[in-house]
Amino acid sequence: MSQKNSWVMSNKSGRILFTVYSLLFLIFGLFLLILNVNVGGEVQGHEFMWITLSIICAVWAYLYPQFKVNDERAKLIKQKAMFYNYGFIMGYSIIFMILLTTEIITLTALQLLGIFTALIASTVFLLFIFFSKRY
Repeated sequence: MSQKNSWVMSNKSGRILFTVYSLLFLIFGLFLLILNVNVGGEVQGHEFMWITLSIICAVWAYLYPQFKVNDERAKLIKQKAMFYNYGFIMGYSIIFMILLTTEIITLTALQLLGIFTALIASTVFLLFIFFSKRY
């Protein structure tokens, strides 16, 4: 006896919903970024998380029909993306250490954590797209 989940959206409505969320997060993130630069003169770090949420929603909008099924292919894509994301995390760490120790850039801890977290989250979801094209 096969029973459909009532909470699962259709492909079209799911894609539209995630696209709208993506645009809203992007507008809000850019608004905060511009506002903080104009008022305070520097970026706080949390603005990048809103832009990252926009990237995440855009990826979900693109991959919603494929990930809704959650078959072996979707699991493989998620697994590969998470595995390769660790390499990117190490790369980001090394780059930030070099830039901070040589004082090429100066960042507060909050700025560094905001940028680092945004890079990690964005990378894993962009790798979803890369591996969905590959597999």
